[in-house]
Amino acid sequence: MFDSKKIDGIEILKQKIPQELQYWYRFGNILEMTYCSRAIDEFYCDYTNIITMLLTDSANRYRIELTLYNIKGDMHFDMWNGFFSGFTIDEFDYSGCDNNFHLYSSEQDIEFDLYCEKIRAVLK
Repeated sequence: MFDSKKIDGIEILKQKIPQELQYWYRFGNILEMTYCSRAIDEFYCDYTNIITMLLTDSANRYRIELTLYNIKGDMHFDMWNGFFSGFTIDEFDYSGCDNNFHLYSSEQDIEFDLYCEKIRAVLK
C-alpha cells in the first residue's frame, strides 16, 4: 500500500490515484527502466547508483516513475515480457542505516531484492 511517509511524492500519488489502486502490486508492468551511476564526491571517488522505472497498472491508465537512489542488492529478470507481480516496498524505521527501503518481488519473470536510501515517486 502507499503507506510509506518517507517516499518523496507519495502524498501526491495518494491524492490522484483511486484508493483501490493504491497498492504497489497493482503497478506490475515496467514500461522503461534505466540504470546509472553518478559521482557525488569526486575527491573521495564516491558514487551513487540510480535506477529509474516507469511503472503502469494493468489498464495502462496511471503511470508512476519510481527513482531509487543509492541501491544495493540483486535484480534478475527475463527479457520476454517485463511483467512482475508481488511488488512490495518496506520502509525501515531505525536510524543510522543508509538502507531506508527494501524493494522485492519473487514472482513471475522478475526477481529482485533491492535496498535503497531514497525513493522518489512521480505520477506521469
